[in-house]
Amino acid sequence: MALVLTGTVVTFDEDHRVLDPGVVYVGDDGRLAAVRSAAQDAPAGFASAPRVDTGALILPGLIDLHNHLTYNTLPLWEAAGVPYPHHDRWVDEDRPPDYSTTVTWPAKVLARAAPEALIKYVEVKALVGGTTSIQGAPVATRPVDGWLLRIIDNERLPAGRDMVMTAALQLDAEELREVRAPKLDGTRLLIYHVAEGRAGSIVRREFEELEPCWRPGLIGVHGTALTGADFARWQDAVRAINPAERATLVWSPFSNYWLYHESTDVVAADRKGLRIALGSDWAPSGTKHVLGELKVADAVNQHRLGGRFSDRELCDMVTANPGDALATAWGPQVGRLARGSAADLLVLARHAPDADPYRNLIDATERHVRLVLVRGRPFYGTPALMTAAGATHTDPITVAGLRRRVAVRQPDRADAQLDWPGVRRALERVRADPVAAWRAAQDALASWGGPLDDPDAPLVLFGDMPEGDVGAFAAAGEVPSGLVIPPLDTLTHDAAFLAAVARAGVPELRHLAERYP
Repeated sequence: MALVLTGTVVTFDEDHRVLDPGVVYVGDDGRLAAVRSAAQDAPAGFASAPRVDTGALILPGLIDLHNHLTYNTLPLWEAAGVPYPHHDRWVDEDRPPDYSTTVTWPAKVLARAAPEALIKYVEVKALVGGTTSIQGAPVATRPVDGWLLRIIDNERLPAGRDMVMTAALQLDAEELREVRAPKLDGTRLLIYHVAEGRAGSIVRREFEELEPCWRPGLIGVHGTALTGADFARWQDAVRAINPAERATLVWSPFSNYWLYHESTDVVAADRKGLRIALGSDWAPSGTKHVLGELKVADAVNQHRLGGRFSDRELCDMVTANPGDALATAWGPQVGRLARGSAADLLVLARHAPDADPYRNLIDATERHVRLVLVRGRPFYGTPALMTAAGATHTDPITVAGLRRRVAVRQPDRADAQLDWPGVRRALERVRADPVAAWRAAQDALASWGGPLDDPDAPLVLFGDMPEGDVGAFAAAGEVPSGLVIPPLDTLTHDAAFLAAVARAGVPELRHLAERYP
């Protein structure tokens, strides 16, 4: 339905206008019909639309440009042997706790036995941090297009075709040169993990192999082993094709420091003109959502980078910057509030009245998220705002000790019938007896008997990260008999999460606890 929201509108448009008071007009097509100051007249067609005075900040929904959804029910992986030299080493079985039994098998069993519940749980986890678009769809028998969020990998906006290629694992040089590079024709994207490791490690060669793809539309994830000279070459190659374009780098500082005790040289990347976005990575080595990652970036900026980035520039990393990067395939749809863009909105309490809106966003926690709309529909928020925005089929949920409502069940979709209590029950059933749940899922798949790419085939999810040594169990279609699936990762940066961070003793991460009093 059409909807009118009033409050302090933080547009993130080209001029970074802040309209106070401002009004956002949400059309019944899921797009913004207008973004105006309160003194301006309403556009035609909104005379009878519900009008909601939020008394808060209205911002673009946050964009998480690097994640791996299959694994986001898991807690932080407190691995021994860190820092690792690069991404190929953290699957080593001689470094307990065992990667395959701590990460691979729990995710594998939950994904196979409770796929709808898994995806919905991790979507809610992102929603409570104000995320509306997220990258990192699982490999699946059919595309998971997002019951709640926009899942960037599979989103078909606006042309009705999937224009986003992704690869978390390394592709061979021939695939990059012969298949992926020709598709980067100015209309498609390639989101690609590259050179994830410590400076000077062998993974830098991945960047050289990627050279045919140094084109507009390449979004490089991590790049922790890259130098200023590498960033310059990449940016120069992009601008040689299109002088108006910028290379895009996705920064995940928490995960970088957790695994490698180093992070991407984002100052060098910024100096060379690259566009920088943030991604929260995955639960085993990341923050709960990109609102949490923003705090890590801010702490690193203050304590390691000499305040290189302003508050506004940091906030651009979760709004305008990823939105502009996605515009190659999507057009100017997300990340900025303007007429015609997607009605993906975050309503955030103005919890620090003396601070500007950008510092308010950086310092906000899950407690301050008041309402989240995706495609113009309210999916999460306070009971009052969810009711006022016309939300239906909602369930109560407690987040950081506060009452909220969440819309998880989709009555109009046969593949999305679980509500929030049903999501939790389904996941807990699998945790209670992983072996039985796995076998039941295997039997259901066998009884189908048809091709897995059939639209009516059972939904089956597969991980997109290294598996480590899964041994003979996987070959036999079985799971380790003593497998224990850990409790579901909590939705917020709570005391248990912060205690794990403290145990790790990584200096660059110790400031995170200060952000969650």
